Amino acid sequence: MKKLLLIFFLLISHLGFSQTEIKREVIGRDIGQLKGIKIVGRIIDEITGEALVGATVTIPELDQNKITDNNGGFELTLERAEYNLQFRYVGYETIDYPITAVGDGRLSIKMIQEDFQLDDVVIYGSDPEKNIRSTDMGAVTISMNTMRELPPFLGEVDIIRSMATLPGVSQVGEASAGLNVRGGGADQNLIQFAGAPIYNPTHLFGLFTSFNPEAVNGVTLYKSVIPPKFGGRGSSILDIQPKAGSIAKWGGEAMVSNFSGKVGFNGPLVKDKVSIRGGFRGSYINWFLGALKNPDLKNSQANFYDGNLVISAPVSEKNEFTYSYYTSYDDFAFASDTTVSWKNNSHSLQWKSIVNDKMGFEVLGYYTQYDYSIFNRSGINDFDLNSGIKDIGAKAFFYYQFNETNKLTFGGDFKTIALQPGELIPSQGQESGILPQKVQDESGRESGVHFQHEFEIGERFGMSYGLRYDMYGYYGPRVVREYEENQPISDGTAISETTYGDGEEIQTYNGLGPRGSLRYSFSKSSSVKIGYNKMYQFIHLISNTATIAPTDVWKLSDQYLKPQIVDQISLGFYNNFKGNIFETSVEVYYKDIQNVIEYKDGANLILQNHLETELVPANGRAYGIELYVKKNLGRLTGWVSYTYSRSLRQVITPFEEEIINDGEWYASNYDKPHDFTFIGNYKVSTNTSVSATFGYSTGRPVTFPEAKFDYGGNSLAYFNRRNEERLPDFHRLDLSVNFKIPGDGKFWDGDWTFSILNVYARKNPFSLFFVDELGAPPQAMRLAVLGVPLPSLSYSIKF
Repeated sequence: MKKLLLIFFLLISHLGFSQTEIKREVIGRDIGQLKGIKIVGRIIDEITGEALVGATVTIPELDQNKITDNNGGFELTLERAEYNLQFRYVGYETIDYPITAVGDGRLSIKMIQEDFQLDDVVIYGSDPEKNIRSTDMGAVTISMNTMRELPPFLGEVDIIRSMATLPGVSQVGEASAGLNVRGGGADQNLIQFAGAPIYNPTHLFGLFTSFNPEAVNGVTLYKSVIPPKFGGRGSSILDIQPKAGSIAKWGGEAMVSNFSGKVGFNGPLVKDKVSIRGGFRGSYINWFLGALKNPDLKNSQANFYDGNLVISAPVSEKNEFTYSYYTSYDDFAFASDTTVSWKNNSHSLQWKSIVNDKMGFEVLGYYTQYDYSIFNRSGINDFDLNSGIKDIGAKAFFYYQFNETNKLTFGGDFKTIALQPGELIPSQGQESGILPQKVQDESGRESGVHFQHEFEIGERFGMSYGLRYDMYGYYGPRVVREYEENQPISDGTAISETTYGDGEEIQTYNGLGPRGSLRYSFSKSSSVKIGYNKMYQFIHLISNTATIAPTDVWKLSDQYLKPQIVDQISLGFYNNFKGNIFETSVEVYYKDIQNVIEYKDGANLILQNHLETELVPANGRAYGIELYVKKNLGRLTGWVSYTYSRSLRQVITPFEEEIINDGEWYASNYDKPHDFTFIGNYKVSTNTSVSATFGYSTGRPVTFPEAKFDYGGNSLAYFNRRNEERLPDFHRLDLSVNFKIPGDGKFWDGDWTFSILNVYARKNPFSLFFVDELGAPPQAMRLAVLGVPLPSLSYSIKF
């Protein structure tokens, strides 16, 4: 009976489409035009009014595809004739739109999401040849629908972890925070949500990503040739765009799993004019910690939450205002006496406008605050250790579209950043051997101006070139030391101090950052691209760990700590097979990194007023080859990626005591030569799919103590050469099953996801620590958080 109803529905739909094709919309006034007719338009969601970025406009008669811009806009140049336009976007119903072009005109297309899928119907959600025809290198967009097909981590879609499955992108280990992109550190990635930077995008030291996937519209990673409108980081930009609510009707979603739960809502504040979307997510993971064998973790407590709010006002087809708010909070009580916590808060306000058919702009202002603290409540020498970052900025981008293959983008940005590196506060009301201490605050200002020109020459050549000019200033109030010339910088060589007043300039830096790429197409299915990129970074993460942790210290560039300068050149070959069913690429790259930071042996980084005495400048280089094969269509989809890469450091100074590893190149903390990932998703039926993720990588470098000795009555470890050893190789298999039980709108009519992480119980090391043994050097011990198969079950529903 169901099959008969489905066939009847398809027949009715087909008849409806046939009738639509007979009626053609006449575009423009008949003014005698024969050629050069310009049709401009915009594609939006019929329910929310949100612009659909990256939608495909196809003209079958001309064998042409166009992709909508950041405002959902497109432009067609036609001759006077009849055409059957087709509009496609992933997750939306395809629209066949016949027109008769007699003169210049405008289209407004409203698309609606699909209510059902058929196994034998294939719809491209974006231009299937974009990877071939675009001049972009290393720009990867993963839709939320694709992420939902990956095995969830502890019941959740994980944005950061999904990015780590791409070639050239990795994490240093299991449940680690941040990303390492093409040999760069976690601090070399700018992660921004709704245009505002986020300094710690993780929950529970990396077990969860702190972005609720239901609040995310799209995610784009730039890792090769980064557009000039982005600056301030050396390796990559992860741009996360929020999702707007509906301007027509109210709805929502909810999810519950054995580790966390969330709820969201969206709807019109003013019908057809202003929408709101909100969401909240929280954890109840303490039962999981209680099941661990490690006694310290077993007696620990953990909590987190995050929330989002988006208010969108598409006041017209040409103007849209969006306010976004994001917050997250974590606390982790280690063995019941020490609590580590961190908190993000960000606000952004964006205005997008289309001035005319050729020009538009975007203006955005933001405020971000990140606070991190350690509280000790052992009963003896209780204390609070607090730190924080405030980042306030504004950006403006303008574009001018000369024609469909010639576009100019230009603009500028400005930000102020204030750091509180650390303040130690003894607990009140009890005697304590700890004295209060506060590290000097830091203040800096960053600004930049930029332009980018993208154009095509014929069918085969495409080019994008641009320039960014970065300016940076370091300001008081601050007391700055001066040191003896021709002597290593240390407490013992300090000779004087200079006091700078509030807002007084201490040090400035500036630099030109050219960016560009060139594409040559051999055919519609293959091309080669070459690109160059130069980036400046004025903020540094000072840490002796390989990943972001709340105890790390952020530091601005000053007269001793120069900005990092990263030059990267890339070469890639791209080829699609069998009608774009298979997408392949090979990219090679080389990076040169100046002024990267390494720490001296025995460095003290906590509550340090003069970090320049604990650090040494280093040179860095990274190179590699990335292989990528992706299957886009069919019941079995997914990708395979393999990266061979090296990330190396070298420290040579005039002073022998500062030289590391005799001045030879050595592996950085996140050097992992081999990295392999397999992602597979098999659609068993319309309502059921099975997915698998397998990852393998070389173990990261570590430094083991070679001996120990007594000094002042204390037993101390002796370390010789840095990063000469490695942890065991990492590998893990995750499986999941996603299924939907149709319930005709009843409470069980939702999506169920069952997953098993670490299927074969691999004990991958989460961290490394040392245990002292009598008559032997300290022995290295590894802690495996996911040492057993970990099942999770989640249920989500939309209403």
